[in-house]
Amino acid sequence: MSKISDSAVKAVRKKLSAYTQPRWHQIGDHNPATIELLSGAEFIGGSALVDMETVLRPLLAPDSKHRLPKGLGRAIRAALAKPRISTLRSLEAECLHIVEQAEAGHPPVLGETLFLIRDLMERMAVYGAALGCPEASKRCAVLCTRYWPSRGISSFVDVITYGLMRSTIDYLAMADTICTDDGESYLPESRHMQVGMHETPIRGLVHVLGVVQEAIAAGEIGSVDALNEEMAAIEAAAVAEDRAGIVRRPAEKAPPRPDPVDGGLDLDGWLPTGPGLRVVGDVSHVKKGSKGDDPVKEAEGVIGKHLPLVMPPADLAAVRAELLAECPHGVRIVDRLLRPLAMQDTTRLPHVLLWGPPGGGKTRLARRIGEVLDLQPAVYSMAGSMDAMAIMGVSRGWSTGGFSAPMREFIRTKIANPMIVVDEVDKMGTSRHNGNAGDALINLLGVETSARYRDIYLTADVDASRVQWILTANTLDTVPRALIDRCLVLRVDEPGAEHLRVLATSILEDVKAERGLDDVWAPPFDGVEWAALEENWSQGGSLRALRRLIEVVLDARDGGLRQ
Repeated sequence: MSKISDSAVKAVRKKLSAYTQPRWHQIGDHNPATIELLSGAEFIGGSALVDMETVLRPLLAPDSKHRLPKGLGRAIRAALAKPRISTLRSLEAECLHIVEQAEAGHPPVLGETLFLIRDLMERMAVYGAALGCPEASKRCAVLCTRYWPSRGISSFVDVITYGLMRSTIDYLAMADTICTDDGESYLPESRHMQVGMHETPIRGLVHVLGVVQEAIAAGEIGSVDALNEEMAAIEAAAVAEDRAGIVRRPAEKAPPRPDPVDGGLDLDGWLPTGPGLRVVGDVSHVKKGSKGDDPVKEAEGVIGKHLPLVMPPADLAAVRAELLAECPHGVRIVDRLLRPLAMQDTTRLPHVLLWGPPGGGKTRLARRIGEVLDLQPAVYSMAGSMDAMAIMGVSRGWSTGGFSAPMREFIRTKIANPMIVVDEVDKMGTSRHNGNAGDALINLLGVETSARYRDIYLTADVDASRVQWILTANTLDTVPRALIDRCLVLRVDEPGAEHLRVLATSILEDVKAERGLDDVWAPPFDGVEWAALEENWSQGGSLRALRRLIEVVLDARDGGLRQ
């Protein structure tokens, strides 16, 4: 590494948190500039809508120093009254019209206001991308690649330049999506978390470009003839040594590699056979309990073992179709979680909090996502839970002693990234007697704390950093703020009447499986049955209510009530 690159790395290390932590707007700070938002800084209040209100509303005030054309004022009012992708596009188009007038030599505003309008035009693209507009995401990717080359390459790599390069990847990924509405379903999401989902492709891009650029700078090694001459000289030297009576020790043969067990034994020095993680290391200090309990023996299947990391499915389109066949009203959530997997070598979802009215299918959707991704999900219900034992486990010495939830799932699944669904986190108890479940979850969802999570039953550190977490809640009001901050929060709305046929067909298959029926004894719904379901579920709503209706239909068949 050169002296220049050494100094650059040291300069970054001195302010490393600025590169690795979210860049939140603080009260009293200036409003983040558009280029800061493009580079991954958080919106004011963590929401594009709050940011929009903060930036645009003062422009309409009577005491504003900017005199805006009437058309632009109307477009701003429309965007504030109904913040949608369509109104943002109209506002951006109005800004473009003013800029074109100025470039034609007929500026309708003063120079300072024209500078503001140019900036607003780009800021509308940032807002549009946040609301899910693919075209706005393409525009943001172009803006990022326009800005970062102009910032120059120096010995100090600043946060903005670094952020622009990383955001380019994220915006390109978002551009490859389908917009299912006009931005009405927008939910605030941390930009830092969004961009972080693409860490693997970003690292790959840096590696490939770095290797090739270094090779180009070093130049070609030489022609084939020159290489042959070099090899011949080495061989001639070896022959001369033999004639001189010098006996060279033969190269040692590597011992045969044993067949991998449970993914390979990296504690014995063998390299793993695929992507994986050693979730439990040294336990030499762990002793048997006074009551004869031996956690080391109970967990011997994972201790010191290289547990495989599940990789994304080869056919994500088929996975998407399977999920939407069971949860058609969750298309936005399914697409948001599956999209980044196309660029990952191992399955790594963000920590997710699904919330919405009861009966919307949150728990089922969470469990099915884990199943189709082969993450072998387990569901832990927090309804009425008064302590943290289900999550953090129970220490030895108690009759109910047991492992923490992550450790239990490692032992059960033999994979390093199993999924744990924590149901109804809004109903967790607040008592701290025997620990608090919310506090335990906060530690397990933290980047640093999850990588060195202390299992109180094993009395050893466990690496739970790759456990996939999906939390569900009926409301956010009683969910600890610290949990919300650590999760991608997505709302699951109740399904509508338009989803009836897809949902009813899926639920029918579930009920048939529970009752041990096949297609002969429980054929698909006929016209009369569909009409009854449509009449009694005409407004959509709870899936639990729909299930009861389907069970009534099947009971009516058994009772012979139909002619």
